[in-house]
Amino acid sequence: MPLHIPNPAVCKDFFEPGGCPRGDTCFYRHDIFKCTCDWVMLLDVQASHLRGQTHRKRLAEIRQEPKREDAEQAMDYTICTSCRKAVAVAEYEAHTQGHQRHTRVRAARRELEATAEDKEGIKVAGLSGISFGVVEGNSAVETTITITNDRDGSTVILKSAKMRSSTRNDEHGDKFSAHLRGNSKRIDKSRPRKLAVVFHPSDVGHYEDVLELLFLRIEDSKRFIITRTVEAVVGDREDHEQLRPKIPYQRRKIVRHDLIELVIPSLRPPAWTQTKWTDRLFQFPLPAPLIEGVYGPSVKTAKQAISTARRFMPNVFNLETYGRWFQTLLYLEEERVRLDLDLYSLTDVELEADYPRYKLKVAGLAENRPSVLVGDFINISHAEPVDTLAAPGAPRTWYQGRVHKVYEAYVSLRFGEGFSTYKGTKFDVRFVLNRLPFRRMHQVLINKSRPARFLFPTPDLANGMTPVTAAQLMDINPYFRALKGDPEQLETVATILHQKAGSPPFIIFGPPGTGKTQTLVEAILQLLDSDPNICILACAPNNSAADLIANKLKSLGNKVLFRLNSFSRKVDSMEKVLLPFSCVNGNEFFAMPSLATLLSYRVVVSTCLSGGVPASLGVKRGHFSHIFIDEAGQGKEPELMVPILSLANNKTNVILAGDNHQLGPVVHSDIGRTLGLKTSYLSRLMALELYDLKKNRGRTIVKLVKSFRSHPDILKFSNDQFYASELQPCGDPAITHSLTNYEELPKKQFPIIFHGIMGKDLREASSPSFFNIDEASQVKKYITTLLANQKNRLKAEHIGVITPYHAQRCKILDLLHKDIKTRDIKVGTVEEFQGQERRVIIISTVRSNRDFIAADIRRSLGFVADQRRMNVALTRAQALLIVIGNPIILSLDPLWRSFMNFVYTRGGWKGKKPDWNPEQEAGMDFGQLRRSQAEQELDETIERLKSLIVDRHADEGLDVDDSEGEDGDAGGFERPILREAE
Repeated sequence: MPLHIPNPAVCKDFFEPGGCPRGDTCFYRHDIFKCTCDWVMLLDVQASHLRGQTHRKRLAEIRQEPKREDAEQAMDYTICTSCRKAVAVAEYEAHTQGHQRHTRVRAARRELEATAEDKEGIKVAGLSGISFGVVEGNSAVETTITITNDRDGSTVILKSAKMRSSTRNDEHGDKFSAHLRGNSKRIDKSRPRKLAVVFHPSDVGHYEDVLELLFLRIEDSKRFIITRTVEAVVGDREDHEQLRPKIPYQRRKIVRHDLIELVIPSLRPPAWTQTKWTDRLFQFPLPAPLIEGVYGPSVKTAKQAISTARRFMPNVFNLETYGRWFQTLLYLEEERVRLDLDLYSLTDVELEADYPRYKLKVAGLAENRPSVLVGDFINISHAEPVDTLAAPGAPRTWYQGRVHKVYEAYVSLRFGEGFSTYKGTKFDVRFVLNRLPFRRMHQVLINKSRPARFLFPTPDLANGMTPVTAAQLMDINPYFRALKGDPEQLETVATILHQKAGSPPFIIFGPPGTGKTQTLVEAILQLLDSDPNICILACAPNNSAADLIANKLKSLGNKVLFRLNSFSRKVDSMEKVLLPFSCVNGNEFFAMPSLATLLSYRVVVSTCLSGGVPASLGVKRGHFSHIFIDEAGQGKEPELMVPILSLANNKTNVILAGDNHQLGPVVHSDIGRTLGLKTSYLSRLMALELYDLKKNRGRTIVKLVKSFRSHPDILKFSNDQFYASELQPCGDPAITHSLTNYEELPKKQFPIIFHGIMGKDLREASSPSFFNIDEASQVKKYITTLLANQKNRLKAEHIGVITPYHAQRCKILDLLHKDIKTRDIKVGTVEEFQGQERRVIIISTVRSNRDFIAADIRRSLGFVADQRRMNVALTRAQALLIVIGNPIILSLDPLWRSFMNFVYTRGGWKGKKPDWNPEQEAGMDFGQLRRSQAEQELDETIERLKSLIVDRHADEGLDVDDSEGEDGDAGGFERPILREAE
């Protein structure tokens, strides 16, 4: 339904098209439309509203037409009898086949589960399964289970005991075997039997099988089967004990909180320096119809949510609709982030008085779960009503706390003057999303500056642009001497130096290790030398990347270079060498400079979001002649637009450096990701004709091709997959070839290991994040061997561990922190390693769910299946790359399968071998193949067990042996030899 806007909240002069006569002096909403039907609504819903008007008109016409007998058939849709969803007629057969397959699989699983039940008076020990626990070493291990008969006068014999994985049709499975103790197969009430189960360990990992026991009751020749699952883990017992889940996993419930209506405001952190802002930042409240239509309780499917979101977006994406398009996506993203933050709400907690502040303990604070910064709001309310006089249904009172400082395990809060409490009082806590970043992005999206050369550059902009000449190249005297030996870097700097004012954005396409940041810094230094009037704003999506730029420019001195930081950033998170280039107040908090001070610097470095601060302080458009953005592929497009649209004029040149094959923007909303928020500004531009490398290299784009980071073998896979094999390995052999004789390498001189481990992914408490103990333990073993050998000349800071899951990061850190030698090893996600390098990189992929009949087989891979993440992870290593993972799971992804084939054929494989032919192409759909195989094996197992039960011919002439003897073997059983590992 269209949104009704109360009159005071809108610009009264903007009900009809034509604009507001008050212009920039009007602070009311300018996104209102009034329809001829007298509904007032946001422009975002205008199109869908008008379609609704047309639809109602058409309905009125249809009522005058003869009724059709089959309305569903006329619409080419029908209702599925199983799920009651409307399905296109053309897709109905495939849709119902999916239901049939799931029904068949569920029935088969129920049949198999029934075999685990004790029956016919026979009881087999280990009702919940037989577990060997954690086994160290490779010697065979045996355990014994008891089989009893509870029925008087009933004689049962054990006809066979075999492992389901047996290919010999006997008691030997892949890793387990079983045999009956004693000579007799008879089991009656007075004779319980002992069955020995043996585990034959080999590689580290998790092993599972099923023991199938076939029984025959003598008196009526009835056969029946009882099964038991058998499992064992080969690994480090101490590591497993330390890392095992402390609390069973329970899925966190999504709680929809009531709207907070009454809030007692808090005080601004007194440690912050007051700043004079000249530009008003609007609130940009989320449009209720959009949020309700996409995230409301009535939304049942992602498809429904996407369809609703599309109705709020413009029909086309162009210069006129650019702002509204991205505003809608930002609203969706903000609500998703807010909902995620709500998951960290606390109940029944206490505050510790630290007058005039209060301490609030927050578990997970050190891991940014939740992420809390100075200046954030945290709302608290008494857990039990304390105002007995409050009227029924009165709004609950919440007190707004302002975060004044963040510590490892708690935050320091300051409330309004009227707040007080006493020891023992319980509170409910809700973390409040800091909307400032979203508001800054919205602010630039609604301004009138929408230069087509930035937003939608066309091919004709390259007309008249020519590549730099040899003479212009020779004129450059680089600050970084190595630049002279890199033609592409030199060409990039020369092109930027000779750009005409008002050119389209220039792109430095920098694959891994090609020195794009150094090239960007060289261009800045050359521009400063070329013209004393040039002023530069250099940005990056995150603080670490911005710090890197500032670090490389610090030779300019703190009279020329300024590092602009947000109030909320911790001072100790910045390298001390950069503090003289920043504004830090007497309270050890970052502060904003005055306008005059800021204008005195020729180079300002900040994050993209803080790139909007100069305009808010009063810096005019065009003051910065150049805006550089490094790691441009990592930021959301509205994020990069903050400095561009707030500060650029018709002469400002923009230079983007990045790689569209590495990490893209972090987007929390699946809906926003689907509708385009995941596509970075860099990627969108590089898809345009203007940035075609073949046509416009040296004019609008340059690709750096000399990689100075990695050993050629480490670089090769990504080079072939993502960069058309154009990258040239140019790293220093003293570093890149320093570990080619590492003792754990399966093949010397090939510094890559893929270690196959059939681990088990686990979760604990309410965290949705996965961890894998077997892989974490193996990571520790590799680190131990690397640091133990002095010939490797490695220190902890030379090693990096990458894992896609936060829980795995925590578990690995738990192991490494036990040893002082390994405490300084960085363990983090792929995002944390973007732009970084280490001599050794160890990757733990974690996922090991082997249920190939899962509804969505891609979920078995999770984050691991992201090609850009994979590319970044594989290209951080300089001298040694170790990847640990379950090859059977990873093979579901064609790119991972290609990588594993590459390592296997080159001799770098260890552990669990692949179950496919690595010599073959990786293009086939392994997901569908494995699902089909798993379903076929399930059906075959059911049929085989049924045939065993009904096969009475095998019982003819049966001789029931009553003889006893613990040293003998039951008739028909060959006692297995306890094998060593193969």
